[in-house]
Amino acid sequence: MSINTIINRQYAIANNQAEPIDLPKQQIYAMCNLRGGIGKTTLSFNLSYLVDNLLAVDTCPQGNLSFFYDNNYYAAQQTNVKDMLLPYLVPGLGKATRVASYIGATNQYFSQKNNYYIPSSEELYLLPSQLITAINQTSGLQHTQKEQALKSILYSLKTEIERELSENDLNKCIIDTSPFFAGATQLAWYAADALVIPVRTDQQSIKSLELLINTLSSPQSEFRKYLPENDMNVPKIQMVVLTHCGWSTVAGARNEPNQQTKVYLKKVYDILSKHRTLLSTNAPENHLFMLDDFLGSGRISSIESKPMELLQEGETKVIDRVRVSVNKSVDKCKNQLKFIAQQLW
Repeated sequence: MSINTIINRQYAIANNQAEPIDLPKQQIYAMCNLRGGIGKTTLSFNLSYLVDNLLAVDTCPQGNLSFFYDNNYYAAQQTNVKDMLLPYLVPGLGKATRVASYIGATNQYFSQKNNYYIPSSEELYLLPSQLITAINQTSGLQHTQKEQALKSILYSLKTEIERELSENDLNKCIIDTSPFFAGATQLAWYAADALVIPVRTDQQSIKSLELLINTLSSPQSEFRKYLPENDMNVPKIQMVVLTHCGWSTVAGARNEPNQQTKVYLKKVYDILSKHRTLLSTNAPENHLFMLDDFLGSGRISSIESKPMELLQEGETKVIDRVRVSVNKSVDKCKNQLKFIAQQLW
């Protein structure tokens, strides 16, 4: 199988003519890559707008996703994801309930959506050491007690997400993660049914994809070594999204990727083909998607906390004293995002 199948499908996606792909639908996805600046949060934000009855969980200490939903979240003194997890790591603390906040109350663009979010905390930077301490404290327990204690810790985020989904009558979840595996990202992997992995068109992102796959599969990895022996729940890879793709400007190229994009498309495809047992199906071509560089549209979307789906060609905004505009490629980006969302839920 060559990458031509993916390229041809991408043309149909851009024109809103693509047939759905038969991927198993999951409930909880973790958006992850062990590198920053590749589009995890942007993708999480835009996908969260395209569906209903969704819970978004921000486990990145930087809190960019939380800021998109509420640009005053850090001053709101509301219960956050760290507060939700701490009782599983520190004995004697009461557990939280109904932590999620309605997004439409703080972001007008979500007012017609039944979507909620759990905000981040800058104190998540401290979580890795607290998590390791809690795990190490289980070592002195008897075998059955140790497994029960480990499960309580490792699946703490999963337990809390499932409770929030039930309490708020929601059926979808996306977890935005940090580029660092330890701490909340580690718990997000234990919580997820499957992973969505954005990869940028550069060599550093290819390296980070290989590192992620090694962390997911190696018995010596931080992810695998703590899993209880009788409960080896490992999330599948639902899709890899190649971000910041560029396209040929040659006349008649018909949405043909440029040479750089083709090179990295082939590299990612080869990696997925080699590790196809980690995918949610055995067909790697069905797990690799392309997403345009959002350019000016992305800058306007970010500065206004406005989903790409609501942008219109010709919109302009002055950002840092430079006039930025939404060009006609925004419709192509919208179709790409909608197709990705449809293959998830």
